[in-house]
Amino acid sequence: MKTAISIDKELFDDAEQFSQAAGLSRSGLYCKALSEYMENHTADIITEKLNSYYRNCESGMDEDLKAAAYRLFSEDDW
Repeated sequence: MKTAISIDKELFDDAEQFSQAAGLSRSGLYCKALSEYMENHTADIITEKLNSYYRNCESGMDEDLKAAAYRLFSEDDW
């Protein structure tokens, strides 16, 4: 699939030099770079979405549940 992007000339020139030195086509370099970026940042995106969601949620434990847990765990030998 073809696409068009806009990048700074200096970054373009650096990428051209790098792709030639690495024996990659320009498309190959951009595909590899995009794949690696997504692989390394997907967890960050998921974490941020979860943080955003839970930031607005009450995180307290129901008092009856908390009391039951204390009773249950107090009976065990630790």
